[in-house]
Amino acid sequence: MIELIHSPTNTIVDMQIPRWDRIYYFAFTATVFALASFVGLFAFPLVELMNDENGEVARKTLLEDGQGHILLLSLLPLVLAGSTLLVVPKHGLPDRSAKINLWISTFLIYVFVILFIFVDGILFIPTAILMTAAAVGSQVTRRERKIFAGSPTESKSSGGGGKRRRNKG
Repeated sequence: MIELIHSPTNTIVDMQIPRWDRIYYFAFTATVFALASFVGLFAFPLVELMNDENGEVARKTLLEDGQGHILLLSLLPLVLAGSTLLVVPKHGLPDRSAKINLWISTFLIYVFVILFIFVDGILFIPTAILMTAAAVGSQVTRRERKIFAGSPTESKSSGGGGKRRRNKG
């Protein structure tokens, strides 16, 4: 939600970030990094060819070198990170199936990074880290936030049955 505020002298952009759960933020950011890494495969020259006759070094992208199968395999982290967005709720705690999906997706992304570390796996390390944060964050138990106390014993102030002071008099 971007809102423009006009004044006579300048224009201010008021940008509001959506209120999602932190686990969904981690999964969403991991998916964005996976997408950026996949798009980077088309732009970064990852293949280096050396001509033995004149010693020239030619750098090519995976697509220019005809290695489309590696590009297809590189869709795996993007699909795994994107699948968590479908399972993890935007508002609220994830259920058991979402937690299992997070852990399995995180494990498979780490396997991909380890197997393809010399080709393009290193580009997906931020995705693996953020997926780890989402998976670990889903295991941490949280208390529900209380805005107003229901009774004086739940209150933190004035006669709530807290620690009594000792009179050392």
